Amino acid sequence: MRNLRFRRIRFFSMVLFAVLIGLSAAPAARATAPSGWAEDGLIKFRAFRNGSPLGVVMLKFDIKEEKYIVDTQTLFDFRMGPFSLYYYALRARDEWKDAQLLTARGMVNDDGEFFKVDGKAELGGFRFSGREGEHLAPFGVSVPSTYWNTALTRASKLIDLQYGRLREIAMTKVGPEIIESEGRQVEAVRYEMRGELDLDIWYDTRGEWAKMSFTVDESDFDYVRIVPRPGDETRFLDLDSVKDIGSEQVRNVLKELE
Repeated sequence: MRNLRFRRIRFFSMVLFAVLIGLSAAPAARATAPSGWAEDGLIKFRAFRNGSPLGVVMLKFDIKEEKYIVDTQTLFDFRMGPFSLYYYALRARDEWKDAQLLTARGMVNDDGEFFKVDGKAELGGFRFSGREGEHLAPFGVSVPSTYWNTALTRASKLIDLQYGRLREIAMTKVGPEIIESEGRQVEAVRYEMRGELDLDIWYDTRGEWAKMSFTVDESDFDYVRIVPRPGDETRFLDLDSVKDIGSEQVRNVLKELE
């Protein structure tokens, strides 16, 4: 009888040990990627003004310490022959935990004029500041102006990472269309943004940003997605370097990207 009781105790101890080992070996729950996350890690667009090449827009996607980090770079160089008539450099970074925006920064050099925006989530919403003062963007309806996150299609407020403005917008689903993306004809859903900012944006069947079109000062701009080249992920400017960048530096980086 004593041997039977001993065997039962030993069996129970072995089962308990196995359960504890299994629990300790189980991986921790991983954060969920925000909607629109690019699994390939890089999105690249060629930008056109009235049908002529103007520059490049790139987004780099990374995961660090369960934070989803997206770096955005926009470089424009409008030239007449060898002369630069206008240049534009934007570097932005937004960090997410699941669907929650944690931080966002924007650095813009608009033909020599510098803009800076910084923001961070707090209990009451997403607080950010820039040239146009400080604002509190409500959670659930606000997204930053980096455009990759498909939460934009349900948003009513846009966190402007150039001017530091909280823009009122209205999004309307137009429907599926066939567009050019990465050299192929693909299906994508078109949305119209109207309000303080007017543009059309397309997301493909994976939910990734695929195209954008807008008009400024009677000029038509189009972002057409292209295939990134090896090494493009290393050709992002440092955020703080944007303040002092000039047209020739912008042009040199574009030469490496085009």
